Amino acid sequence: MTRANHRQAGFSIISLMIASAIGIFLIGGAGKIYLDSKNAFNARSAISSVAESSRFAVFDLRRYLVMAGRGISKKDDAEYFYTIPDNNLRTFPAVDPDNTVASTSTAIIDQDNNDSSAVAVRYKIGPRPCAHITTPLTEDDEETHTVRFYRNNNGELVCQDILTTAGGLTTVYERAMVSGVYRMRALYGIDTDADGFANQYLTATEVDDAGRWRNIVSIRIGLITSSDTNELPYTYRPATAEQIGMLGMDVTAPDTSHAFRTASTTIMLRNLISSGGLIRQ
Repeated sequence: MTRANHRQAGFSIISLMIASAIGIFLIGGAGKIYLDSKNAFNARSAISSVAESSRFAVFDLRRYLVMAGRGISKKDDAEYFYTIPDNNLRTFPAVDPDNTVASTSTAIIDQDNNDSSAVAVRYKIGPRPCAHITTPLTEDDEETHTVRFYRNNNGELVCQDILTTAGGLTTVYERAMVSGVYRMRALYGIDTDADGFANQYLTATEVDDAGRWRNIVSIRIGLITSSDTNELPYTYRPATAEQIGMLGMDVTAPDTSHAFRTASTTIMLRNLISSGGLIRQ
């Protein structure tokens, strides 16, 4: 009787090495795809964040600055009140001559200690500034409100509601509206030929020096916003800090780890535009 011997076959060392190499290659490829996808997602998040900051900032600025002069009486906004100390009732507050820290001033500033403008207008009828009360302002309200925007030390766009009562100013409300603001600049559109459109844009100091406050028909705001807490992945960061242009200024980005975006808007001041200069309702 013959007995058959069965030998158990297995993988050779070479086969195992080849299989391991293929496995490592596949895992490495999958890992790279995952990292690339994650970096692309984080980059999109940073870019989306900076776009949202710009959009919200422009929306808030337009919503309140467009109300400039509404309900302000003609006698309180006469040319005379732009040649003497601010009566706290005219459409455009005084310019801070020292360009002090924006948070400690109630004035318009061309360039504060954060290299940003502080922009302000007054009105009596319309939405309450900074959205802190839903009831709109009406002619029955005795006070005049100054709505003022500036960039604080934390990179936030701050909205101030400064109340004028009996000729005095009181900051009644202050609210950070948008974060991630790196720079803000304001220019004022001057109508020099009484056609209702701006012929030139000047800084507040230039307007003040020329005595042209009564000829303002628009305000142009430039913003540089950052992705704030959302940093760019290393593979998406530029080699050097970017040069960013904003309303005639060249600004160097403070770092390469964030996304930056410039935005500008021109706000037509419909309450101030007329064929012969400023009008009042």
